[in-house]
Amino acid sequence: MQIRLRILEHEVQLGWEALESLIGNLPDDDESLADLFHELAQSNVAAVRRGVACKAVISKETVGILASDSSPEVVEALVSAQCRKLSESALAQIIQRNWSGINRQIAQNVEDYYEQCDISAVAKLLAGSGDPSVRATLASNSRTPKHIVKELLKDPDPEVRRLAQNTLRQR
Repeated sequence: MQIRLRILEHEVQLGWEALESLIGNLPDDDESLADLFHELAQSNVAAVRRGVACKAVISKETVGILASDSSPEVVEALVSAQCRKLSESALAQIIQRNWSGINRQIAQNVEDYYEQCDISAVAKLLAGSGDPSVRATLASNSRTPKHIVKELLKDPDPEVRRLAQNTLRQR
């Protein structure tokens, strides 16, 4: 992807560093930029895609493209900025990659996905994680569905069980 900036009669080709900076400085809420962000979401430069993932005006279609991104940095930015636009299938796809940091982030904020997702289904996927730190984060989240926290009482990891007990006691 080539990016050219035209100023009056002069044209300059931008490198990815300049493009990344430019994206960061574009307004987050300008609807007229949604198509541009959609195009930039398909850049071969992860830093550019990460910048797009943080923009409030990106479409659900753009969110879908970024949810399947191979870069953990892009997906982490997407999970942080677009929780209200991530579909249940996109979240399932992200969770199944087993990127622990991202899955902990989802588990810590599982309640934020209720508008588009069955958070019980999302929490169930997280509860099946092979990483005990993901299950521990889910167990300690007071907004995790109660039946999932009860399932975590039987977790093989004693710390996860202890956190689940504490969460249930606090309810």
